[in-house]
Amino acid sequence: MAERLTRADLLSGGRRTGAALLLAAGGLGAFAAAAGATPPDDALGALPAGDLAYVRLLVAWELLAIDFYTHALGSRHLDRESADVMRLALANEQAHYMYLAGVMAGSGLLAATAADIDFSYPGGAFFTARSVTRLALTLERLALGAYLGAGGNVATPALAQALSQIAANEAQHLSVISLRGRAAAFQDAFPATMTMADSSNALDTYTA
Repeated sequence: MAERLTRADLLSGGRRTGAALLLAAGGLGAFAAAAGATPPDDALGALPAGDLAYVRLLVAWELLAIDFYTHALGSRHLDRESADVMRLALANEQAHYMYLAGVMAGSGLLAATAADIDFSYPGGAFFTARSVTRLALTLERLALGAYLGAGGNVATPALAQALSQIAANEAQHLSVISLRGRAAAFQDAFPATMTMADSSNALDTYTA
């Protein structure tokens, strides 16, 4: 049976490894090519404990996003254009995960994988295109808040820059998916940020 991680594990733990990081999702190059993205340099070396706590939490958010978009595409309720948008969003989230996993590897830690966390969703979340889009907007809004909060609090400048880049990408997702849901593409001049505790509590809503 796969080992399950608690919220405390995500914030304060991490499995140490002296071996190379094992990445179940394949090479980053394929994701970057698919998404038209150039990943930030992940050669940051060992990070302070506070920075690693944020990275562990963001790893969990990325695993949730990957799981959600996989289910969304598998629901077959999306029209072709919405499916294309979410397929590209999935590629972006996979690239984010690979970057964060590489950052953890630089500190001798093995990032959580899909086998470590069970995610759960509201009833009917994948029953219609509208329900899928509504949940996508909720998760993207939360992910943006998580990244904005982390980027403003980590102590390592290169990491803060990378997290701000990812936050910009999550904002792109939010804007485009809002349009697909016939909502305004943007609203807030200063999108809300989340503290680590708020981010963790929000994540708990989607864990079994």
